Amino acid sequence: MRIHSRAVRVLAVAVLAAGFMTAGGSATAATSGVTSCYGSAKSINGTDPNGRWPVTGYRVTTSNCGDINVKVTGQNTVETCFLPSSGPEYCNGGHEVRANTWTLAATDVKDGTKFYLIFYSGNASGVAAY
Repeated sequence: MRIHSRAVRVLAVAVLAAGFMTAGGSATAATSGVTSCYGSAKSINGTDPNGRWPVTGYRVTTSNCGDINVKVTGQNTVETCFLPSSGPEYCNGGHEVRANTWTLAATDVKDGTKFYLIFYSGNASGVAAY
């Protein structure tokens, strides 16, 4: 069963808030999904002059995350553009990103989806998990 990162975060917060631990004293398996998604994050080391990342080509979503998540060093707005195998390219509109905070750039994205990101404030650095 695939767990979306948004659902895992909500569950992980609820589990941690309740102080629920296993008999061995470790956090439940619900929190391991967060590590799996964010732990697979790829570096965003700048953009092209139009704010595009990656500068050339595209990235492909994986089964690590059900969403596309970004965490950048400065406040920005991010838009996710999709490259479907049939039909025209389309973008989802801007999502505000606070500095150093994980933010959803796109939700419930199918595995194997080709995409790129546009940062409205131009050059961005940080990480993306997808």
